[in-house]
Amino acid sequence: MNEEALPTPADDALELGFALGQTHAFGLIAGRCSAAQAEGLRRLREEKLYKRCAETWAEFCPRYLKISRVEADRTIKLLEEFGPAYFELSQLTRVSPETFRAVAPAIENGALHHNGEAIELNAENSRKLAAAVAEMRSAIPKRPAVLGNLNREINDLLHESDVQERVHKLERCCLTIVAEFDKIARDGRLGVARVSFHNTLNRVCDEMLRLVGQTSRV
Repeated sequence: MNEEALPTPADDALELGFALGQTHAFGLIAGRCSAAQAEGLRRLREEKLYKRCAETWAEFCPRYLKISRVEADRTIKLLEEFGPAYFELSQLTRVSPETFRAVAPAIENGALHHNGEAIELNAENSRKLAAAVAEMRSAIPKRPAVLGNLNREINDLLHESDVQERVHKLERCCLTIVAEFDKIARDGRLGVARVSFHNTLNRVCDEMLRLVGQTSRV
């Protein structure tokens, strides 16, 4: 009977070397690497290939990838939220995650569709893509400084000693956050970020329900 060969330490080292080869030699700046390189990062983390060189992912990233764990995780998160298209566009022109969410519905079949033209995502079109993204970015409505006000309220909350006043401030902060969720839910440009939005909303709801159950037993 033929038995399937088990992986050997040499096989593991080869897998690690292959994944590192996809990710190590290009600077690893989130949003400026290729989708294949971002996928190599995810593979290193999810398959725990890094354990051949380091005990933890946090130790491995700065030592072997020359970036922080936070930066590596951010790159993986961008891949999971947006897919390869984000990296294809960001290699050609600088684009923030917020801007990409707005232009993502216009990306189809490897091209950015703008003003009736399909601009292929390649180096030859980098200037045209940059101009199109800039024009689309300028059309994005500016949001009021709600989040800046929220940051100040949270800072006040953290320094408040009176419990009752903390509760009142917490209520204002939460209502501001709920209003932001509501705005995003009604935003027609949500596009491919809709799944991420619903996952975030569900996590927040679950935590709130957990707290309701916890406090009701006190």
